Amino acid sequence: SQIKTTLISLILIFNFSTISNSQNVPETFADLAEKLIPSVVNISTTQTVVTRSNPFPNFQFPPGSPFEDMFKEFGTPQERPSAALGSGFIIDEKGIVVTNNHVIQDAKDIIIRVGDKEIKAKVLGADPLSDIAVLQLETSEKFTPAFSNTLPFVRT
Repeated sequence: SQIKTTLISLILIFNFSTISNSQNVPETFADLAEKLIPSVVNISTTQTVVTRSNPFPNFQFPPGSPFEDMFKEFGTPQERPSAALGSGFIIDEKGIVVTNNHVIQDAKDIIIRVGDKEIKAKVLGADPLSDIAVLQLETSEKFTPAFSNTLPFVRT
């Protein structure tokens, strides 16, 4: 009789907790996306890439050859601007963003688009091995973090 009462109590507790938890979960992916949009950011970076192209890497033209001067430039390093795009999400209202390290690696400038605003950011930390980077938006504005009490279905 005591086992039966305990079992019924556990079933009732489980049912009530399931019902109360299911009310906090969005019904569709669109509902979830709508709530998280303020926390998702676009990231663009600029960097300088040095390239070296030589169609004849192991071939040396004889001294005084007309081709020596012509192909000398192929071994000279060339610098060119490069851009990378990525995304991330805000994890703190003070503007801390998590993204992939490969998006910001060797970046000269980092611009983060939050809604319709573009804000510069700096790297707080990066780990190439796990491909994670943490950025700080250079502003005093407050932001909506992805993991907060304002999103009841996402617990920290």
